[in-house]
Amino acid sequence: MSNLIPDLFSVKGLVVVVTGGGSGLGLYAARALDANGAAAVYVVGRRESTLKEAAKTAVNGNIIPIVGDVTDKASLQAVAERVRNEQGYVNLLFANAGVSGPKVRDSIPTLAKGEKPSIEEIQRGLWEPEMQAFTQPSHVNTTAVFYTAVAFLDLLDAGNKKRNVSQDSQIVVTSSVAGFSRFLASGFAYSTSKAAVNHLVKMLSTFFAQQGHHIRCNLIAPGYVLSKAKA
Repeated sequence: MSNLIPDLFSVKGLVVVVTGGGSGLGLYAARALDANGAAAVYVVGRRESTLKEAAKTAVNGNIIPIVGDVTDKASLQAVAERVRNEQGYVNLLFANAGVSGPKVRDSIPTLAKGEKPSIEEIQRGLWEPEMQAFTQPSHVNTTAVFYTAVAFLDLLDAGNKKRNVSQDSQIVVTSSVAGFSRFLASGFAYSTSKAAVNHLVKMLSTFFAQQGHHIRCNLIAPGYVLSKAKA
């Protein structure tokens, strides 16, 4: 029993993929994994320069940058194929990439000042963003999470079969407290997308368990976190 806690929280030897790993929470996670013994931490994002800078911060040199777009199936497949060729398996997939979408306070100045806007101001401000701008957070924060998970399923299964670590393979998704709250965070589109991904994670977890595959699915729901740039 004395080794239970260290073993339970150990990341030693893990092969990990972190989307949105060039900045913010993704980068913090990648650094922590590298510093605590992960064998390889692939950080995925669209900005090559950001990813390379992230890789330089690895104390053990195990952060590996891969340029990829989680909203593109071909790009996801290419990222998975590289990991497949270099490692052959994955123990942890951290689906962290996300966007905020239209911010209500940007289009309703009165609200931004802490005042109560008129119904006309609310209507005008909420009508301002195009529908595509409203649906974009769902595309990135929910749809792309789903396809990211699917792209790495065989590698996660291979991690279970390899048994290089005691834990079952796992998918962790970055959600937000906004997905659980009825109060406005940055915007309606963002909170809606996070509420959707919360349920998606529940469904994936249950589905894999029902099919007898030991791939755990969990999420984290942080509050406001500063991030310099999109990964």
